Amino acid sequence: DVAAFEKLAGKKHCSYFRYVGYGQPFPFAWVKELKARGQVPHIAWEPNQGLDAVQDDEYLRGWAEAARRADVPIFLRFASEMNGNWQAWSGDPALYVEKWRLVYRVMHQIAPKVVMVWCPFAVPQGSITSYYPGDEYVDWVGVNIYSVKRHDGDPKKIAGEDPTELLRYVYKLYASRKPIAICEYAATHYCNALKLRCPEFAVEKMRRLYSALPTEFPRVRMINWFSVNAASDNLADNDYSVTTDPQVLAAYRDIIASDYFLSEIEGAPVVQVAAVSGMPEAASEVPSEAGPPRPVTSVTLAADRPATGKVTGIYIAILGAPPTAVRGRVQILVQLPEASTYGMVKVYLDGRLKGLSNTPPFTFAVDAGALEPGEHRIRVEVTDDLDVVRQEAEAAFVVAAPAT
Repeated sequence: DVAAFEKLAGKKHCSYFRYVGYGQPFPFAWVKELKARGQVPHIAWEPNQGLDAVQDDEYLRGWAEAARRADVPIFLRFASEMNGNWQAWSGDPALYVEKWRLVYRVMHQIAPKVVMVWCPFAVPQGSITSYYPGDEYVDWVGVNIYSVKRHDGDPKKIAGEDPTELLRYVYKLYASRKPIAICEYAATHYCNALKLRCPEFAVEKMRRLYSALPTEFPRVRMINWFSVNAASDNLADNDYSVTTDPQVLAAYRDIIASDYFLSEIEGAPVVQVAAVSGMPEAASEVPSEAGPPRPVTSVTLAADRPATGKVTGIYIAILGAPPTAVRGRVQILVQLPEASTYGMVKVYLDGRLKGLSNTPPFTFAVDAGALEPGEHRIRVEVTDDLDVVRQEAEAAFVVAAPAT
């Protein structure tokens, strides 16, 4: 229950994930629910019958068509943790790469809003690179990390590794080329192997990882907590749920209260937003309709439609309402010159990060009803693969006062 969880967590989350077995139907109802809430679905799609079941057939193409019809960006984490020995799809890197590339090609052909996330487990490290399908077949790189007191439920296998070190290996390999996602993270607060409650351990590891992201790992764009009591559900030997221990829940609420962890990033990761800046000539190609005088804004007013001519700078537009009198739900649209090279496009609204994407079209949803009447400023930053800002532009729009 997303609403119940967020009431306990004290904050809306941008994305949720669930597992779907390969061969099972596309989870329409769940995706529809998240879409209605403005949240991005993240699906771990698992070929539990082995890789031979993955064929270019009616099931794969039908599933991709269902994803297309959902008409929402979807993180698709196909066959993750392949570098371990516990998965049905482990053990044959060449076959894995072949099947991954097949799924990638079909998804991009049929469902372009699907973002393919390649995701090993943090350990063992030695085989990770042999399973990598190649930069041209991967959209995001993920990693799954767990902080436990004992490995494999064995009291003799002492654990407790620093989660940032478990992240660092994958981050160093791929962060210069791909956005990074921590697809699953959790720290145990009950260790079944020791029959021990350990909330202090969970809080320590949680704070260590989350606090390191802004400074040590700025290319991490997403982190998901695996909030499951795996001990009681007989899935594993630990309780990872953030809601079953008050100390852990309080720490989680405190950490994610930071503006760094977003509640709104609607339309991401293949976001569609409209905002124009640095391209006044494109906006002037179509004459404005007669109406009241345009308000004076502190920076260039956003355009009211997509650019139809050649874009020579960062073009920012508002779609869905006149930028001089915005009401209701609209989109910010960012268009870049055709020959642009970039690592990420970031959109800030009134100084706060609204959304980011590495895949056009760059659009981001805004609920004007949640904003104060008056001027609001959009800033767009275009960064390279090392997250260095290479271009930036600003534009404004005006939220209309409520009708009286």
